[in-house]
Amino acid sequence: MGHVIAAALCGDALFRDWAARADILCVANVEEFSALVNSEPVEWMFSIANPFILPADVFRRVRRGAFNYHDGPLPRYAGTHPTSWALLAQETEYAITWHRIDHGVDTGDLVVQRQVLIGPTDTTLSLTLKCYEAAVEGFRELLTGLTNGTLAARSQALANRSYFPGGRRADASGSLRWDRSAQDLSAMARALEFGLYHSNPLCFAQGSPGE
Repeated sequence: MGHVIAAALCGDALFRDWAARADILCVANVEEFSALVNSEPVEWMFSIANPFILPADVFRRVRRGAFNYHDGPLPRYAGTHPTSWALLAQETEYAITWHRIDHGVDTGDLVVQRQVLIGPTDTTLSLTLKCYEAAVEGFRELLTGLTNGTLAARSQALANRSYFPGGRRADASGSLRWDRSAQDLSAMARALEFGLYHSNPLCFAQGSPGE
């Protein structure tokens, strides 16, 4: 869209390879990234599926704003693994969010939200892929608004906030209890399906011993 990516802080080899092919400076860690922001003017910063915790003084030095992609609707599904928790709750409507980065976790002002519908057979893997597609369209909207000066931000209704910490696990460690309905069992199994190429950070769906 005509902008220059000054640098990328890459969390994995695929991202680093992409940055190298695109001739984008790739910094190795948060310290290098912080030094770069200190030494050069940075207009915008975007945190996208980011495993790093950035110090507050880093994003505060960004001239025109720092923004984060969250794969869930805020403030209702703040925290980690929101796609899994939404499937466990048997939601049918969902959303992704781009929001400003502030001192809290997923608490910044909302700038773009895109609806994502949950199908009856969606798993965490398929819902996450739907979210990525919505995130790309949302990013185009975000960048257009920043470029044209038309971006509108709104505060979150934090009274309606639900937060899911990284250490939280599914009920009964993912055990499929045979006294539950088929609908509940399906939701549990689909919520804990991350696909072959993604590690499962929650737990695996499992039957009772002897079943």
